Amino acid sequence: MRLTIIGAGSVYTPEIFDGLIARWSRLRFDEIYLVDIEQGMSHARIIEAFARRMFEAAGIPVKIVLTEDRREALKNTDFVISQIRVGGWQARALDEQSGMELGLIGQETTGVGGFMNAMRTIPVVLEIARDMEALCPNAWLVNFTNPSGLVTEAVLKKTNVKCIGLCNVPGNMQADAEKALGVTGGSLKCRFAGLNHLSFMVNAQLDGQDVLPQLVKLLGEHETLMKNIPKVAGTGELIQALEVIPSPYLQYYYFENEMREKQLHEWETECRSRAVTVHEIDEMLFEKYTDVSLKKKPDELSQRGGSLYSYAALNVIQALTEENPWEMTVNISNEGAIPDLKDSDVVEMNCLISRAGIQRIAYDPLVSQVAGLVQMVKQYERMTVEAAVSRDRKQAVQALLNHPLIHGYRNAEAVVIMLEQRFPEYIYWEKNEYGYF
Repeated sequence: MRLTIIGAGSVYTPEIFDGLIARWSRLRFDEIYLVDIEQGMSHARIIEAFARRMFEAAGIPVKIVLTEDRREALKNTDFVISQIRVGGWQARALDEQSGMELGLIGQETTGVGGFMNAMRTIPVVLEIARDMEALCPNAWLVNFTNPSGLVTEAVLKKTNVKCIGLCNVPGNMQADAEKALGVTGGSLKCRFAGLNHLSFMVNAQLDGQDVLPQLVKLLGEHETLMKNIPKVAGTGELIQALEVIPSPYLQYYYFENEMREKQLHEWETECRSRAVTVHEIDEMLFEKYTDVSLKKKPDELSQRGGSLYSYAALNVIQALTEENPWEMTVNISNEGAIPDLKDSDVVEMNCLISRAGIQRIAYDPLVSQVAGLVQMVKQYERMTVEAAVSRDRKQAVQALLNHPLIHGYRNAEAVVIMLEQRFPEYIYWEKNEYGYF
């Protein structure tokens, strides 16, 4: 088998190698192609050298190829992992800064930043998907390029590529729930429903017993037990009010004022956004990766915010090669599983995954206290995908009018103007308000 990793210069890539080595008896690849663009090659070369040391130390013979030739890497490949960031960390910094300058939430996947990221990224990922249609039509694309749900929706709606989107948040939420209950060994079975970075734990079973009410009470009264939910005052009360457990990203919706003030305070006192801090962490890790004596994933990588993405990716890939299905939380087209949303909508939910494909698990309707927010943000996502594909400026503004964190036409127009000004190399319009250019 061949595995192709696009965006190989990511700081997370050694986690993929670490996972492959650990499960080599079940998941063998003859070739691993590492792909990056010219701007990412300095980091990608460090990753390539580190990969060779890791596999050699494990006694595993595998062909590793680093290339800028994406099409060559995609020929006849079996699995593709996409982990790109269009515009690099500098674009992420501008995404976050843009929100703060407009007095809105500044975050890389939510609100202003998520929209800007999607508008840059969707066209690029669709180019990758079209290459896959031509060169490896039977391959699976495992996507954790952010914003993962939006990117996955674009691929599934606009191409014939088999694609699964991933996020590490549900897995981390389940791990925290296990700690809160004091259980181990995978005995707690959790199910999630909603959208990427806007999902909820809606079911929790322990030895066949419903323990979600117990978790709601436990986390509601001791909110610091849920490490993935930031310590915003009132989080515990929110959990008890919702009666389901929200993704940590829902803090931006339910505690918008507090989160905006926190971000603005950090910006005003430190003159930096989260992207700058993350970049500094990444550079420290890459310095470690250059150490020729280092032959395994450093412990510090596990402290990085997106750790365990690669574990989730390899779980999906292994499940797709085996007969017995694995239940896991993924981003995939709804196909009637969640009654509140359209069949073609990409949702975050539990599925059974095996060599036979993906089997959706039927859900009850979303509880009324969260259904409206999910449906509103999903309409924004539908329209953002269409705006990114058609390059229709008017539709971009209309999409933002559906986003609950944008707050009106003036802000929507200001976001689009800022998008045009800050990313002219990625953003151009085929249509404006008056028709085609």
